[in-house]
Amino acid sequence: MKVNNKEKIFNVSVDLFSEHGYDGVSIRQIAREVGIKESSIYNHYPSKEAILDSILNYYIDKMMSEEIPLNEASANLDISFDYFYNAGLNAFASQLKDEKMSKITRIILIESYHNDKIRDFLKKSIIEEAVNGWIVLFDLMKSKKLVREDVDSRQLAESFYKYGLFLLYEHYIINYPEDDAKFVDELCDKSQEHIKLLYDSVRR
Repeated sequence: MKVNNKEKIFNVSVDLFSEHGYDGVSIRQIAREVGIKESSIYNHYPSKEAILDSILNYYIDKMMSEEIPLNEASANLDISFDYFYNAGLNAFASQLKDEKMSKITRIILIESYHNDKIRDFLKKSIIEEAVNGWIVLFDLMKSKKLVREDVDSRQLAESFYKYGLFLLYEHYIINYPEDDAKFVDELCDKSQEHIKLLYDSVRR
């Protein structure tokens, strides 16, 4: 399938931002890698920040496309906890195994310490909304009498989700570069062990 210049700019920017950092890449460099004049970039994006915005929006759209609706999650829980959890884990893993999504994840993590836009995106879209989603799911488990009613759903959600977030940080920052596909498999294994440990500690 033929890729138009706007898509080329997007893809090259993802590659360059993930390798050199957002501030380490210029519009001129992006244009050179795409093979177009610098002025041609502005026919598609008004600024480098607009390219970044499109990357972040793409990330959220892709992640949300794999999100399992609450009614489906409830039905999956009725089958079994393992079935419920693995359905969500497999959806998440399929996104991380995509090379572009993996690179964008790295951009978000490496830039969050000094880029206000990305830090706010990480806090709101990657952490807060995800934790709140897990709170809803743990509350759902309470209503189905799968876990004790006296447990703190937020504490469970944060204990589970922030462990996975650390694994992402460890891979994309501390251990970079390493095999992404192998990491995703290990992430799935470790996450399954961790959620089982949490679930077993609070199940009814």
